[in-house]
Amino acid sequence: MTSDGDAAVVPNQAWSEDGAAEVAPIPPFPELTPRTLPLEHHAPSTHTVRRENYPGGLVLVPSGGGPVITPATLPIKSSSGNTIVVTGDNYTDWPDGFVLWFLTQ
Repeated sequence: MTSDGDAAVVPNQAWSEDGAAEVAPIPPFPELTPRTLPLEHHAPSTHTVRRENYPGGLVLVPSGGGPVITPATLPIKSSSGNTIVVTGDNYTDWPDGFVLWFLTQ
């Protein structure tokens, strides 16, 4: 999967903990208003992230991993639909984590 851009991400707790993060997309991403998004750790696998559960999106960090600096620049995968499918390859391609962003409609 290719990214649709990058974002500066600052967690509201240690990178090793689930919680929330301040996410500020970096131009030329089409939406530049920062959001506070949930931050969760997941083992590499295939799963579907739904807008109904994460209206703005989600920051995913591999279990036991994460960036070593703050803020971290992480890739964004965006969708104007209601779901984003994540595969184990995403965790390999983006080992520090990544942002899933639901575009405003």
